Formats: sequence, C-alpha cells, structure tokens
Amino acid sequence: MDPNNVGRSFRESPWRYSQFVVVGLIVTVLVRWLADAGWLISLGVGAAGGIGYWLLEKKRGVI
Repeated sequence: MDPNNVGRSFRESPWRYSQFVVVGLIVTVLVRWLADAGWLISLGVGAAGGIGYWLLEKKRGVI
C-alpha cells in the first residue's frame, strides 16, 4: 500500500494504535482529577483502561 495515499482509512494507518494510548491518558487524567489519586495509581488505572479497550477491540475483530 502506498504510504502517501490520502484516502486510506485510519484502520490501515500506522497510527491506529494511538487511540489506545489516548484512551489511557484520558482515563489517567480523569482518575487523577476526579478521585484525587496519586499519579502512580492514576497511571496504572489509565494503562488498564487502554489495555482493556485494546482487548475489547481485538475480541470484536477490529484489530
């Protein structure tokens, strides 16, 4: 596939896994802000959220 192909979908791009990192970061910030937890706990929960989302998408057959 041509890497300069503008019409390709996000699923076919190398950035498709960045969505899991973004979800993990959002969960981290929300836990830190809403639960007033420490950064280490928030990062652990955020990582679990990102990995959980990845496993969900893998089970659905999207990735």
